[in-house]
Amino acid sequence: MSDFDDELLFDDDESLPDELILLPSNQVSDAKPINILLFAQQQAHTDQQQNILWPVYGWRIAAPQVSERKLDFLQLTSLRLTHAGVTRHQDQAQMLGQHKDFLFNVMLKLENQGYIDRKARLTDKGEKILQQDGKEDEEKTEYGWIFQDATAGELLSWFYTKSLRYADSSRSDVSQAFQLPWIRQTLPTPNAADVTSAIKTQRRLLKRIQADGLNTEANNAVSDAYGFTEISKADTLTQSSNTKVEQTENFGVRLLSKRPQQFYLLVSCSVEGTSDGQFSLRCPFGLPDGFRWVRLLNFATSQCEEGKKIVEHLQSKSREAWKRKQPGEIEPISLAREAYDKIIFEVGSVPDKVWQQVWKELERLEQSRTLLGRGFDETDTSITRSQRVLEQLMFTLLQLDTIPANIWEPYKSRDTLQQCLKDTVVACGGSEIPERILFTKLGAIRNVLDGGKDSLRPYVVTFLLSASRRNSLHRSILEYLLKKHLDFLVDIEKIAHIRNTIGAHAGVIHKEPIILAEDLVTKTYQIVRLVIQAWRLTNNQFSKEV
Repeated sequence: MSDFDDELLFDDDESLPDELILLPSNQVSDAKPINILLFAQQQAHTDQQQNILWPVYGWRIAAPQVSERKLDFLQLTSLRLTHAGVTRHQDQAQMLGQHKDFLFNVMLKLENQGYIDRKARLTDKGEKILQQDGKEDEEKTEYGWIFQDATAGELLSWFYTKSLRYADSSRSDVSQAFQLPWIRQTLPTPNAADVTSAIKTQRRLLKRIQADGLNTEANNAVSDAYGFTEISKADTLTQSSNTKVEQTENFGVRLLSKRPQQFYLLVSCSVEGTSDGQFSLRCPFGLPDGFRWVRLLNFATSQCEEGKKIVEHLQSKSREAWKRKQPGEIEPISLAREAYDKIIFEVGSVPDKVWQQVWKELERLEQSRTLLGRGFDETDTSITRSQRVLEQLMFTLLQLDTIPANIWEPYKSRDTLQQCLKDTVVACGGSEIPERILFTKLGAIRNVLDGGKDSLRPYVVTFLLSASRRNSLHRSILEYLLKKHLDFLVDIEKIAHIRNTIGAHAGVIHKEPIILAEDLVTKTYQIVRLVIQAWRLTNNQFSKEV
């Protein structure tokens, strides 16, 4: 079950006229030769697929790498028999139908590995690996590369221990790629703490891929695409000059090179062909880490004109692709007025300034819906905007109540968390939680609690977890929602599922009927009305109690 396959749309409120946008330069042929690293299959350049040559510094390092060690069947069986009190190798051999010398060697190996002592009694280490069904993490030193972004100086979450592969610079996806400048000509040596943190992040992201059964090839994994959006505080990417640099010998990390080597990464951009110029970025390492590259591109645009040109060009290409598929022109002011009138009819005016952003998303949704009704190619965009409305709705809903930062701590086990969510929904009058919502990972919930941006399902699960607190505002709101609309969670999951399958970012060819988008928009309005009604009633009740 994927909990990271949702993107954040770019809100292009003040787009430049396409004819004024300057084409970014491609200086690959003029610059001194720099190898272009390749971590995914090269694909040909197309109007929908653009690439950015991203400058990075590569450091050779030695660092601890964790791999999973598994006991084989006989070792695990012998350990379980030992735990059950069968401590003589002769007795184990008789029970398993094996030669006694063979079981003697199996138990000797278990002793050498520290799982049993000389009297064949389980050690603490043996108890632990039994609880983990014969699996444990093994740490050993590996030699490889760690990379540092040359725009913001950020250490990237990618420790690569294999031989480097280079892209064919004569291919169109490289020769026609746009090049970011080397904003940081020199960078401080990475410290051991940052390297260790980056490797841990990489390990966590890889586990997400393995758990969800995704392809690690960046060009084949659709779900790591992340829509470009403006970030107002991009300057927070810069490293603090007051940061204390730790000795690189700590944490088992050692630098093997005195100076870094310059490389380019091939960062893929998908031009989505929408009226507001949407495009998505993918992590060049194939990790579900697209938002990192959105942040870095935001920083690049704040630091250099070339970064701005690249963003403006990609937005222009997206709008041009959208225009080619449309019928006649439409008057923007008339469209905005019509969308506003429709929202007033469906849900009324903004009830409070706290809901202002939800109404802005509703306006964008209604504009897409209006264009769709007039023959414009807006099915994908309408579906995507339906989810954006609900994301902003749930995000705002979470801000209404004070949620303890450590609320997740009793639920570190997936089973415990899922049981808590089920019990909460049943206690509030519901009957079921859609499976994809139920399997949202704890890491995504913690990200939401820390104030991070995420997608619809993590917002919903965080709301359910907060509602597990009796006498809380969220509890009262959930009770009202399920009382008035038992399929509240089912409808939310339906919108998320359809959007992830065929939304504007999905990269698949399909011809969905307009009625599907209309149905999702109708459900979106229904959910917004319910949440606002629940807020009004419960907020009044809590105000009276106070």
